[in-house]
Amino acid sequence: MMSIRQKKLPIASLERIDDLCADFERAWQAGEPRPIEASLPADSTTADSPADEREVLLAELIVLEVDYRRRRGEAPTAEDYLPRFPEAAAAIDDALREVLPAGEQAARAHGGAFEPPSVARVAELFPALEIVRLIGAGGMGAVYQARQPGLDRLVALKILPEEFGHDVKFALRFTREARTLAKLTHPNIVSVYEFGHAGDTYYFLMEYVDGSTLREVVRSGGLSPEHALAIVPHLCDALQYAHDKGVVHRDIKPENILISADGVVKIADFGLSRILGADAPEETLTGTHQVMGTPRYMAPEQLEGARGVDHRADIYSLGVVFYEMLTGELPIGRFAAPSQKVQIDVRLDEVVLRTLEKEPQRRYQHASQIKTDVQTIVSTRRPDPVATVDYESPAAGSPSTASPSLAEQELAGRMLLTRRRLMERIEQSLRPLFRWQLVQVLIGIAFIAIGAQCWARNTNVPHRVFNGVLLHVYGVVVISQGLLVCTRIKRIDYSKPIADIRAKLDSVRSAYLRAGVLIGFIWWLMWIPVAVSLGFDDVLHPYSLYPSLAVGVVGFAVSVWWYLRMLKSDSPNAERNRRSLAGNSIASAYLAIEEIEQARIE
Repeated sequence: MMSIRQKKLPIASLERIDDLCADFERAWQAGEPRPIEASLPADSTTADSPADEREVLLAELIVLEVDYRRRRGEAPTAEDYLPRFPEAAAAIDDALREVLPAGEQAARAHGGAFEPPSVARVAELFPALEIVRLIGAGGMGAVYQARQPGLDRLVALKILPEEFGHDVKFALRFTREARTLAKLTHPNIVSVYEFGHAGDTYYFLMEYVDGSTLREVVRSGGLSPEHALAIVPHLCDALQYAHDKGVVHRDIKPENILISADGVVKIADFGLSRILGADAPEETLTGTHQVMGTPRYMAPEQLEGARGVDHRADIYSLGVVFYEMLTGELPIGRFAAPSQKVQIDVRLDEVVLRTLEKEPQRRYQHASQIKTDVQTIVSTRRPDPVATVDYESPAAGSPSTASPSLAEQELAGRMLLTRRRLMERIEQSLRPLFRWQLVQVLIGIAFIAIGAQCWARNTNVPHRVFNGVLLHVYGVVVISQGLLVCTRIKRIDYSKPIADIRAKLDSVRSAYLRAGVLIGFIWWLMWIPVAVSLGFDDVLHPYSLYPSLAVGVVGFAVSVWWYLRMLKSDSPNAERNRRSLAGNSIASAYLAIEEIEQARIE
């Protein structure tokens, strides 16, 4: 049956749909999601908006919204849309069928979404492995971190939905593809160590990459054009290698691109690929017009379900990723050239736009060609980049300046990941301090409650009123200092330059050290009103009170003197003393910052 989204419409209708979808997607990218209803014509029967056009538009908008909602961790279903568009059940079903990966389509056909098995259940299925944790799950299965005890190495275990285990055609496809995938040995491709099935559960045992996905790096805002230019050649190498082996990925997107802690770029999840060649025709192994991939990264021929989809579909997807790395946006609708979005060499426009050609024959024909052009541009930088589209080659004899070498670009990429790691360390080191400040707030609330009940119930007893109010005020100070430190911790923006982060950390330390005087040292005296508020009036007896006050005053004075002496600015050990007094959390954060500064990472 023909898809609703494949209906033949006049050019004018297609242009209107494209414009509305582009506006809708720009709103999502700007962080201001727009309801689908706002993009639909109010009347579906007007001459300007025929019913077929509205139906196709609705399906396209649902595809876009589902894609973005899934990126946010949501799992939209038909039930989310049927109450809103009861007259468009066919369009909703068609849109969801198009946008959901094959695994989720199979799951829907069998009555529900894929639920990843528990760690304990997976451990039962794979007794030879130590299952550590669930890394992630989606429509095509779940990935677990595991350890091979014999080899003492971490691995990634990917299991597929059990529904596939009942499909004879899938078993054939899986076996044939897995054999080829296991032979893909390349430094920029996640290695497949083993494959097979445990009962009805098919699995891949793969290389474990300790790092981040490209999606996480892009969202962090720390990916500069220079880093993007360092990453792309590695992607090209991996794709060219796979294409030479007859393997097409078909789902190149930031989530499937991993960057390890030492800066190595790897493409993951070739498990969705299909084998090309005369011995593995599409009709035999996959069926006709099957769409595999993520809509916003898929080549036009993939979306149309064409038979002749080949390695050039990966080149288109790489172009989408390249554009997103450079600009932070997806190339949707009538998009601008990259140099109109960010200061880059205008020659990159031609490279990116050529990968995004709708007609496969007009694109780059090989990933290696993209790498060659990118490296040529990197090695010959123009002195004055212009933020406009310019496809002309530089004039003969025009001046040029040497840009950083590819090795330096790769170093920059590794530094980016190192910085992210160290920033995560800073954030994690401050968490115990943050939690302790929350505990301190609760203690302050307790002091206020104890003090209030002391003076409120004994307004005719002067010493109880005095001590209750004193404890009440002390509780307020305890709370305010705790909240001050928490607020300053939360205000640290880890995407800012190191100098800014250090200044914010100095502010946290200053607030924490000040709290030591206001809360800690004053305890030499504050225990007295606490005891009175709890009903121990005996501490007010002259033989107890006067010695206690004397000891308290002397203890407080000596503590403050020692404290100020330790922190005296002209003391050579002042900085070390501040770190020591501030505790392990803040000391660990400073240590991470110094590692970043020593590595000259900004």
